[in-house]
Amino acid sequence: MNQTAVMHATAAVLAGAWFFVSEQLVKFGLFGVAVVLFAGGIIVARRDDDSDPAEDA
Repeated sequence: MNQTAVMHATAAVLAGAWFFVSEQLVKFGLFGVAVVLFAGGIIVARRDDDSDPAEDA
């Protein structure tokens, strides 16, 4: 699995765990980490993209 897939899968697991915890602060922490991992996965995917934006124009 590539790094982007791992980050998105981990974000999905953490977001899913958000429904099963009862402590409010833990809920916000899990959801916040999930958002950061999901955004990080997008950033990593864009960094690995070798296309030049000037060529697309």
